[in-house]
Amino acid sequence: MNQLLAAALILLLGAALAMLPVKNSWRAGFGIVSQSIATLLTWLTVVPVLSTGTEAYVELPWGYPIGAVHFKLNALGAFFLSWSLPMTLLGAVYAVGYLRKYFDGPRHVGVHFALLNMISLSFLMVYTGEHAVTFLMGWEIAALSAWLLVIWDYTNQKVRFAGFNYLVSTHIGLIFLVAAFMILYTQTQSWYLDDFGDWMSTHPGTIRNTVFLLLLTSFGLKSAFFPFHSWLPRAHAAAPANVSALMSGVIHKAGLFALLHFLMIQGKPDAWMGWALIVFSVTSAVIGGLYTVGQRDLKRLLGYSSTENVGIAGIGFGIGTLGLAWDVPGLVALGFAGGMLHVLNHAFFKCQLFYAAGCVYQAKHGVDIERLGGLAKLMPLTALSFLIGGIAISALPPFNGFASEFLIYSGLFTGETISVWAKLLLAGVATLLAFVGAVSALSITRAYGVIFMGRSRDDTLPAGHEPSDWMLAPLLIHTAGTVLLGLMPVLGLALVAAPTRLFLRSVPDALTGEAMQQVQEVLGRVSLVSLSVAGLILLAWCMRHVVLRLLRRQTPATGPTWGCGYTAGSARLQYTASSFSRDFSNNYKGVMVMLKRQKAPQGYFPQDAYVITDCVDAVERRLYNVIGHGDESASLISKLMHEDDPRIAFALALAALVAIAALVVLAEGALP
Repeated sequence: MNQLLAAALILLLGAALAMLPVKNSWRAGFGIVSQSIATLLTWLTVVPVLSTGTEAYVELPWGYPIGAVHFKLNALGAFFLSWSLPMTLLGAVYAVGYLRKYFDGPRHVGVHFALLNMISLSFLMVYTGEHAVTFLMGWEIAALSAWLLVIWDYTNQKVRFAGFNYLVSTHIGLIFLVAAFMILYTQTQSWYLDDFGDWMSTHPGTIRNTVFLLLLTSFGLKSAFFPFHSWLPRAHAAAPANVSALMSGVIHKAGLFALLHFLMIQGKPDAWMGWALIVFSVTSAVIGGLYTVGQRDLKRLLGYSSTENVGIAGIGFGIGTLGLAWDVPGLVALGFAGGMLHVLNHAFFKCQLFYAAGCVYQAKHGVDIERLGGLAKLMPLTALSFLIGGIAISALPPFNGFASEFLIYSGLFTGETISVWAKLLLAGVATLLAFVGAVSALSITRAYGVIFMGRSRDDTLPAGHEPSDWMLAPLLIHTAGTVLLGLMPVLGLALVAAPTRLFLRSVPDALTGEAMQQVQEVLGRVSLVSLSVAGLILLAWCMRHVVLRLLRRQTPATGPTWGCGYTAGSARLQYTASSFSRDFSNNYKGVMVMLKRQKAPQGYFPQDAYVITDCVDAVERRLYNVIGHGDESASLISKLMHEDDPRIAFALALAALVAIAALVVLAEGALP
């Protein structure tokens, strides 16, 4: 743990140096060097914990009223730390290229790199903090740092609104988290998370159920589960590309870590908790997937896919929770290993896709899908990386998304001895997961086809080109990770095996070795399929090039004989993004609310006519509608509470008192 303490101090020192009044290039250098050292020191602690399953522990004195704070690194925290800090470092490297235009100007770029250091510091606190105060401090540092990173372009009113939306949402989640901690404190008279776990594992019942729901709501807001997701697409669209990538791939995963941590320490759960988690997650996956299809902003599309993918990981956690409730080690291993592997895989391919989107933004000064086109020839490496990430996010072989989702499918089609009704329900969940995969494939095909294939659609945009090496290097490293984890998923299993064993310890008489062997066998079959598909793709690519070369030698070049008047294609003949998904969108009108703005052609020679469609968020639209009509609701209530008839006001006040009394009774005691 001494290395982690040193890493935290170096991150703080790097953040301070990045604020010095020197050149922006020096400020960025201080940030990147300090992050590199901190990452190396973190790995020195994380690798032994993951390889041996041991725990690292340290206690630091703290003044009244805390007394002392504990930090403990177990296999679960080590798994999250193993990739969170390196990916944040890659995000800082990407920022050097993405923010290059500010380096020679008056803008203080060091603030951006100092905040990235604070994000890494928050990971160290949240993933090792055993005291509620240090846990909440890390939670808050991550929220405030992410908010300040989102509003980098603060002169834009839309960006400020997106940041405000994110700040409010994350602090509503904090309220639920604090409420859960206060209830647990009244029961344990302690602020240590281990004491919370000891009490929860020995006191199943109403209070533990209430705490579970409060925690699930808080972590759902943090990770952007549906219907708590509305802040996410706005924040991702407004933030710089490296910040969007880190928020989606790394920062929001703190909510999933906290969910796993409390599932692990609360002892044997009730079965309804697993089913509730599955229903919550399936809804997120389906709705998030549907919203990706109608988006015309590429970064909003990727933002909604985050809601979809945290839902997929949550399905895995729900399966594992059911396994804990039913004492079925096979389900525990497949569910938690599949969910955590999907968290890791999502971090790789989602950062990759956001980095590719940032490259497109740098080249074309926009990410409006309807205005882009033909970029594959101008940006081949970016196009290839986006295609690989798109295949991975669609859970297709041979890349990493296929491996983790296959593990989750294996849990849903379990051969363990459980009731017939449970098997039928899990099979229904598998059907919905297959639907999500199909929708994701449609969405990514639409985005890739319109952006990278065909011809350029808007000649007013600048010509496309590959980004600088500062941006290209992190993109290609993530792409390599996506490919490697797809072809050899046992590498990912090496990271998730130790935390999965922590959950298996809660199952009585569990044969941990057999359960993990089952996971390894499934991933072995996945590896075989992925390698076969990759071999077929490589063979087809080679044959195509050989055949084309032979044809070029034998056949003289000729022009079109029957051109029918068209000697060259036109961008106006291409499918637009809206037309590509129109039929699908029409089938889901109840969920995908499409707004249309149009100007019909007028006169014999119309000059200006257009049709613009966009998919809006139904939850956000409803929320703003309620807020917008808040004054009308207040007027209605005031009319009902007429001064001549105080009975309604009295009844409402009485109901409020009953609710407060119920909370007090639920807590079974007041703070000393």
